[in-house]
Amino acid sequence: MPDLNMPRLAPITLALLIATSAHAADPIPAASVVRFYTVCTNCHEGECSGRLSFQTGAQEARSHIQRYLGSVTNSEAENLFGLLRYTKEQCAHYPLASPLQPGNQLGAKELAAWRNPQEGGYFIPLSRLGKGEYELRLAFSVVGNGKVKLTDDRFEPLLEENLCPQQSTLEFRFKAEGGPHYLTIKAPVVIDSLLLKAISLP
Repeated sequence: MPDLNMPRLAPITLALLIATSAHAADPIPAASVVRFYTVCTNCHEGECSGRLSFQTGAQEARSHIQRYLGSVTNSEAENLFGLLRYTKEQCAHYPLASPLQPGNQLGAKELAAWRNPQEGGYFIPLSRLGKGEYELRLAFSVVGNGKVKLTDDRFEPLLEENLCPQQSTLEFRFKAEGGPHYLTIKAPVVIDSLLLKAISLP
């Protein structure tokens, strides 16, 4: 004879599994991702390995995090440690939806979410680009010394440029082989506008 309690228990068990799964897959906020890629990857970008595993947690790493970023909350420490784990284990940028499509220009207000207000700099996902040649134009309302780097999803650099206080605009062309691309600016600057456009596609 079938257990009459089963129909009641199954939905509850399923709901618990869904809730647990959803919690485990909670996305890391963009602000933490931007901070990680404008500061932490100075040292950790080249350390990825699919064989790496972690025996420690965010709280054990918190003193190291605060040495470079100052005081952080528990949730910030968890987010940054999660990004370090993802970078080392997946050897790829953390996936984020891009605010940009080729041919569209973004202004300072739209780009503010991709700026690190504490240490300075930007981390901007440039969307999944098709194979071809592109032009990127940046106009700065506040300029400063630093570096601009364009990479693919696996951290391979397509371009690296130095910035200086006399440089209010920057234009460059690059060839993409397809896939997600990312712009990292490690400088105390403010972008007034960003324009990405395709020059030639197959």
